Amino acid sequence: MENMENMEWLLDLQDDSSNERWFDAAVQIKYEYQRILRENFDSDVASLQAYLHRVAQLGALPGWPRQYWTEESFDEQAFVELIDTYPLASEILTDSDGVYRENMVCFCSELLRAKLALKTGLREKAWWHLSRASFYDGQAQGYYLRVKPAEDKRRSGKKGGISKEKNKRQAVRNACMQHLKNDCPLGGWSSTSVAIAAVAPKVEKMIRKQREEVDVHELLYAWLNGDLEVQQAGGFKMPCA
Repeated sequence: MENMENMEWLLDLQDDSSNERWFDAAVQIKYEYQRILRENFDSDVASLQAYLHRVAQLGALPGWPRQYWTEESFDEQAFVELIDTYPLASEILTDSDGVYRENMVCFCSELLRAKLALKTGLREKAWWHLSRASFYDGQAQGYYLRVKPAEDKRRSGKKGGISKEKNKRQAVRNACMQHLKNDCPLGGWSSTSVAIAAVAPKVEKMIRKQREEVDVHELLYAWLNGDLEVQQAGGFKMPCA
């Protein structure tokens, strides 16, 4: 594929062409690159240009499923590296199998080819590459729309599970502090081990009634050795040894 390092057209396409079809293709190419510049490259022109330079060196694109790729068909290693380095924030889409990014690499390549064809006067070929770019973009967006809801649901469920566990530990901590205060013998707790032996079973019994299982002994030991508020509730003035 011809060298396409010069990409000033990304920012300054001529808009005074007398040929309407040429003009429409040029505007379409400019629009598509400005879109990915904004959506995927955080409006970093230098970063996009560097990435496109690497895409331009790729040459042929794979024309068949991944299991049939061969070294003779195209540079597989370079293609995989382009997929792996396509900028995609994980909070937007994980894309663990690379389907979205693979289609976006092909999308970028077809836009470059469309621009090259347009510059050499091959207008029909430019539109052909634009149609292929639209195909890859549709594949990427279709994958996004299919996978994104499930990813969001998993993230929501994970956050919900973390929140539930946090609330459970907080309830155990509050119960421990209450028993440390209310069940404290005259003269105070003689040691943290005595306090744990007296308080933990009562809190564990309360937790089991809620159909939950928590190792209160372990938690209370940790709190009495590192949580100032819990230590104060039990009348302990400093971390235990």
